Amino acid sequence: MAILSFNALGAYCLIFISLIWLQRILWMRRLSRINPPLLPVPAPAGHAPMVSVIIPAKNEEKNISNVLTHLFKQTFPNFEIMVVDDRSTDQTPHLLEDLKKSSPVPFKIIRIDKLPAGWTGKNYAMFTASKAAVGQWFLFTDADTTHRRESIATAVSCVIERKIDFLTLAPEVECRSFWEKTVQPLAISSLALWFRSDKINDPRHGVTLANGQFILIRRQVYENVGGNESIKNEVVEDVELAKKIREQGYRVQFLNGTRIYSTRMYSTLEEIKTGWTRIFTYLFKKKISAIFHKIFLFLCFSLLPFAVFAAETFFYAARSTHFNRTLLILSAGVSLWIVLIRFIGNKILKTNPWYATLHPLGSLVMIWILLACVGRIVFRRPSAWRGDLHH
Repeated sequence: MAILSFNALGAYCLIFISLIWLQRILWMRRLSRINPPLLPVPAPAGHAPMVSVIIPAKNEEKNISNVLTHLFKQTFPNFEIMVVDDRSTDQTPHLLEDLKKSSPVPFKIIRIDKLPAGWTGKNYAMFTASKAAVGQWFLFTDADTTHRRESIATAVSCVIERKIDFLTLAPEVECRSFWEKTVQPLAISSLALWFRSDKINDPRHGVTLANGQFILIRRQVYENVGGNESIKNEVVEDVELAKKIREQGYRVQFLNGTRIYSTRMYSTLEEIKTGWTRIFTYLFKKKISAIFHKIFLFLCFSLLPFAVFAAETFFYAARSTHFNRTLLILSAGVSLWIVLIRFIGNKILKTNPWYATLHPLGSLVMIWILLACVGRIVFRRPSAWRGDLHH
């Protein structure tokens, strides 16, 4: 009787999990309606405001040539490019000098040799460049981005038409290696699910999210709130700056920029772990309860159906009395349902959809990352990023 009750409970749990994933499909469809990608627009025919494109770069020898090459091809008629060489110890300074000699568009190089006390590296790089910039708008973008020809024109058109003071865009994320294809789509979709665009774009919900890879901000607004100096010791500077600007009553929007720029965030498993540990630790405000809640969600809604299927398959092969045909069929169906939804999600994210079959492995890595967040908080370990330690 107890076994029957346990099996019945398992069946009800699997059915409930399948409904939760159905809700995720409906959420993806709704997301595509309420936050569609910005479509590239041509450069304005008339007067265009001056835009200062600011690129913080520390040890970016792998990326700096690519981002500058694509920015040189922008259709927008009125912009300057500023690269902040932030204490680079690789070939970044030499590459910048070579590019400056041959580039079709002049750009400025700002050197930082020493980081003042109390600052994070990226905050100081952004702040230093802002002091030398001449634009009415600042476009902060990372060195690991690839911009379409219309990226600046599209973003400027958007902020003017929608009266936005702070625009940040989600990119198309490039996944090339095995671990990128296995983990990145799951991490990105989880982030989008936990921080929904309908809430983060509505100041009444009190949820703010930003992406430092693409931030277009009105200069006057940036200066009014004190710029990066006002958040100089914050590790997740993009979110903190967005919060400060929203608190001052300015309009902040996080939109879909997948048609106008892309990025390759991380390339190795270690980079993925380090990067997402840093992001999640600060996005969840170092609250262990919130992180354990996400771990529970992965265990219950991502791994449980696969675990039940594996267990029932083993019981069947061993001719065990614990084998239950209903649970085997249900768990197999729910597991396939999850893989199908991940398959669709991967296609939306423009990565190999067949890596959805590795959903259990990706979920285990996500749990590993979230546990690393807990370890960082409990043991007060600093995060290492670009050679700097941040507490």
